[in-house]
Amino acid sequence: MKNNLRMLGFALWMLPMCLHAGTGQNLNPTYQPAQGQNTRSADPLPASTIIPVRLNSTLRSDKTRSGAAVTATVMQDVPLGRGETLRRGSKVTGHVVDAITSGKGSDEARITFQFDQVRLGNRTVPITTNLRAVASPHEVLEASPQPSSSEATDYEVEIGGDQISYAEGGPVIVGSQVVGIYTSHGVLANVDQDLGTPCSVTIDSNAQPQAFWLFSVNACGSYGFGDLKILQSGRTKTIGEVTLASNRKAVKVDKGSAMLLRVVGSGA
Repeated sequence: MKNNLRMLGFALWMLPMCLHAGTGQNLNPTYQPAQGQNTRSADPLPASTIIPVRLNSTLRSDKTRSGAAVTATVMQDVPLGRGETLRRGSKVTGHVVDAITSGKGSDEARITFQFDQVRLGNRTVPITTNLRAVASPHEVLEASPQPSSSEATDYEVEIGGDQISYAEGGPVIVGSQVVGIYTSHGVLANVDQDLGTPCSVTIDSNAQPQAFWLFSVNACGSYGFGDLKILQSGRTKTIGEVTLASNRKAVKVDKGSAMLLRVVGSGA
């Protein structure tokens, strides 16, 4: 039954391209902005763009000091519309705003940080983001495609719980709805991310394709860290400042952890 749904979903995903095959138009759904969306934006990275990153260093509330640098690597090509792409391997940089250890003026350990810049081609662009999801290195490993004797690994579980077949160009299906395709470096899905609440997602075939890497389109919150929680996602109060909290003595987010960032604004 799941294979039948997958084949049906893929057929529905490919239908618009088949209908227009004789027109001579380039109808690549992955890198085309939706009609009337982001086409007049002056921002280098349009607001609501999802950026999947992996941390290059460890964040610890008991050892990382205010002002310390935070760096991460973009893990999948991110379509920006207008024929532009934020390339996989690009660097995102930021800094720690504050760190509090449990028992020193707080009942829980906290660390606050923000990302400030992204390398876009040959230029560095100021950026403000909030945090949708964070996952431990173990969760990343569990969601990574495993070597297989076959061309595809069926029913791998993404970070956040969705099942997917890691087949190049295959459909990404949530329930019975086709939301995107799987590329060699992760999921590209058509979803509406901006519904006024931090974690709401609805399916919208007209939205700009978003890069989710190994995350489910429904991924939201903390994965693989025990009691770690996103106390502030950067959507309210001080925009862009993210606070992670834990009831343990210290917050520890290891190097190799993954994050789904969501662009609030970019440019000067």
